[in-house]
Amino acid sequence: MNTFHTTLRAALRNAGFLVLACGLPLTIATQAQNANNDQNSNTYNYNQKAPRYKGTSWTDHVVLEGGGGVTAPAAGTQKYANTGFNVLLGGGLRFNDRLSLLAEWNFNRMGVPHSLAQAQAQVPGGNEHIWTAMLNPKFDYARSGRFDGYVIGGGGFSRQLTSFTAPVLVPCGGYGYGYGYGYGYGGACSGTVNVAQESSNQGMFDVGTGAEFRFSPYSRFKLFLEARYEKFYTPKRNLPPGYDATLVPVMIGIRW
Repeated sequence: MNTFHTTLRAALRNAGFLVLACGLPLTIATQAQNANNDQNSNTYNYNQKAPRYKGTSWTDHVVLEGGGGVTAPAAGTQKYANTGFNVLLGGGLRFNDRLSLLAEWNFNRMGVPHSLAQAQAQVPGGNEHIWTAMLNPKFDYARSGRFDGYVIGGGGFSRQLTSFTAPVLVPCGGYGYGYGYGYGYGGACSGTVNVAQESSNQGMFDVGTGAEFRFSPYSRFKLFLEARYEKFYTPKRNLPPGYDATLVPVMIGIRW
């Protein structure tokens, strides 16, 4: 019996030595690997700073934007409007690193073709204003360095106002010191007067694509270039901007 106990104790002691001999190098190697992973993780976090919208503050999720550019009529709307300009303002929430929801206000201004103004109001020209209030999801589908590619689209409410105008002459400055000849009228200046107006309210939708460029890898400020297709469910009548008007605004601006 004593011989058995002695043999068992010796076997357990030898097994313990074997486990210690094998486990110590493994433990050292594991610790070294963990330290190396921590170092790599710190390096990654330094070089690839997490976007600010992943922070704890609600302001890290806010998106602001502003821009403007050129608006071109498309399809049948080309008969009712000349190329003009647009202004875009918006804000919203960023849900994650790819998906945002933007509430946007867009203003488009275009001219009325001379032939249409002459036929409708017997005047040489006019202008068209279209305001839109839209809710547009935005999804970033591609990334390469500081560049992001995205799609955007949605819809909302629009109001259009068309004014037919005629040229007039108006006094310039009233009484005053004019051109070194003493007091008197400063002369006549050209201006315009509205002779007729028409307006409508309607729904609309838009879809577009664009690209963003970050000023810095760690900055939320981005320069964007974007083109959209906008469809307006305008009334069926022979007045600007035409039935189911379509516009293609091209914009450049800043997002934060």
